[in-house]
Amino acid sequence: MKGLNVIDLESGYDKNLVIRNISFSVRPKETLMLMGPSGSGKSTLLLTILGIITPKKGKIFLNEEEITHLPIEARNIGYLPQDYGLFPHLNVIENVTYGLYVRGISKKEREDVASKILTLVELQGFEKRRIQGLSGGQKQRVGLARALAIKPSLFLLDEPLSNIDQVTKSDVAKELKNLFYKLNIPIILVTHNHEDALLLSKDIAILIDGKIEQIGIRDEIIKNPKTPFIKKLLLPFTINE
Repeated sequence: MKGLNVIDLESGYDKNLVIRNISFSVRPKETLMLMGPSGSGKSTLLLTILGIITPKKGKIFLNEEEITHLPIEARNIGYLPQDYGLFPHLNVIENVTYGLYVRGISKKEREDVASKILTLVELQGFEKRRIQGLSGGQKQRVGLARALAIKPSLFLLDEPLSNIDQVTKSDVAKELKNLFYKLNIPIILVTHNHEDALLLSKDIAILIDGKIEQIGIRDEIIKNPKTPFIKKLLLPFTINE
């Protein structure tokens, strides 16, 4: 199956097992929100798929190719960390094209790609701006552009709305959803915030103590939560209905 397939995955740090026997799939154009309390294993799962953490068990397939033990640079995965991971000593276009630079892509091709990607995230004209002079939303878009410049087969975003102020959060979420719609790749988001989950995705996987306790369409999970804890976790959704 095209997209991402995670099968019986277990992962953690040294002898500490954090992710426990997780299996799920995300098809191209699908957006899955991993939601759960702090410490539930959301970021560990993301970093295992990315290749920063080596799994202790299980398999990961991306577009029918097993990537379980491939090095991070061979997986072709776009990643937006919570702090956006931008280099303050580089300007916007240098940040956006950094991944292409380390891959040995020519300067002309890097600039052509950057021009298209910056237009996609509505930052055309910002090429020479310094990172320190950008707003939180603009920094996020630079991070998005850099992750997308490599034409990834999968896009991972860790708490993408956590550094966005409450006033503009709804607008930024709309921009993200419009961007996701244009991408023909699977997308995984991570959040512990019910409001962010509500804004960004209708498909949710509830992660608790390293296990996916329930996965499906948000409204269906709200109506039929598997456990009292899930009901409590989704209570703000119910209030907003």
